Amino acid sequence: MGNRWGLAAAQLATVGFMMLAGVLAPPARGDMLAIPLTTVSSHGLAAGLIAVGAIPIGKGQIDGALVVRGDRDRLAWPMLTRGVLLLAAPDFLCAGKGGRA
Repeated sequence: MGNRWGLAAAQLATVGFMMLAGVLAPPARGDMLAIPLTTVSSHGLAAGLIAVGAIPIGKGQIDGALVVRGDRDRLAWPMLTRGVLLLAAPDFLCAGKGGRA
């Protein structure tokens, strides 16, 4: 009986993770949240985003994060190699500290 509960918990965790990933996956085009993963990657973040075609539009709830508008295919790889994670920009992650422009 205990094995069934473990399997059910694993299935629920998987479904929860997939739902969260679906909500936070960056859109193909539009507003995205750029989160620097290290202190080094936060230096010159706005300039680096602009250099690959993003338009900064506000600050995120997370320290150092910026809300940008752009094309995921153009931004994702250059930002990931720099240590910056791109996520969707839901209001609960973007509406603080000045919010969106």
